[in-house]
Amino acid sequence: MLLTALYRRLADPSAPMPKVTPGALPDPLPVVERPATLAATASTAVLADGVELSVVHVGDDLILLVGNDAGWRIVGADLADQPPWLGPEPAMVLVIGSDARVGEAQTTFRADSLHVLTAVPSAGTGAIVGFPRDSYVTTPFGKMKISSLMAGRGPEVMADEMRAEFDIPIEGYVVTGFKGFEELMWELGPLPIEIPFDIPTQKYWAGWNAGEQTLSPQRVLEFARTRKKIPGGDFGRSVNQGRVMLAVLRMFQLGTVDDAPALVAALERHTWTDLSRDRLLQLAVAAYTLDPETIANVVLPGKLGRDPNGASVVYLQPEARDIVADLVDDGVLTPPS
Repeated sequence: MLLTALYRRLADPSAPMPKVTPGALPDPLPVVERPATLAATASTAVLADGVELSVVHVGDDLILLVGNDAGWRIVGADLADQPPWLGPEPAMVLVIGSDARVGEAQTTFRADSLHVLTAVPSAGTGAIVGFPRDSYVTTPFGKMKISSLMAGRGPEVMADEMRAEFDIPIEGYVVTGFKGFEELMWELGPLPIEIPFDIPTQKYWAGWNAGEQTLSPQRVLEFARTRKKIPGGDFGRSVNQGRVMLAVLRMFQLGTVDDAPALVAALERHTWTDLSRDRLLQLAVAAYTLDPETIANVVLPGKLGRDPNGASVVYLQPEARDIVADLVDDGVLTPPS
């Protein structure tokens, strides 16, 4: 009934609007002509609390649905002759890697990595911007390393800092720790990735040769954590974390958009987020619209220094603000001229 109502409205603007998440579809809807009879197939995942996520193929169209005991609602669509309707653009999400070990509070420990991920499904692109974890910033709690802000406070405070200090309209966060990241990778599978340079043996694990290779979940975590003996040190590590994210995106795209509900379910099992299920499904489907080759992966430039107490910190350079402003403008980064 819900899909029938949607197609009636697409064919006739005077028809009643079906139940749709606000902002998920354009207003007004365009007039779309389709055959009187269409075949439909669905791929569905059930979350721990019983909420269901579904992507439905109707002819050449894709419709996104979320349902619970109160019924189903449309949360997005990708119609064959229209731009994808996958919620507000650009999407801007803060991804936080917690430094907590097993048994420690994952969401109220210090942050080990910080990236802002954007997606512009209508343009098929986005960006990854890493923030040096030792960036010295002004916060409501005083000046400190940005990585220390989450300790004892939580990821909401980190997202607020991005909004207030950098004017980034962060819409939500995703947090995971070492254990959660490795477990998520076990669900996704071995990761094909290109490592651009040789990395020597580290204190606790073996190094890597340059080139294309497939890493086990444990080796992915080790690669994402490595900062010794690599170009740029901690800055280089953040770039490598962006490389992992792009490799994961490419791995997603080896499958099909029908995998999107299961991907959201896996994400919920191994991360913490304040994004709604509607938005998570939109973003999971959006991942299949993006061209990884067009997604810039940069880390904000900074200069090593000392804070007033003598601790090692990173002072972001003026051009860092320019990069952020460029990102905020449209969700992508202007290529260097």
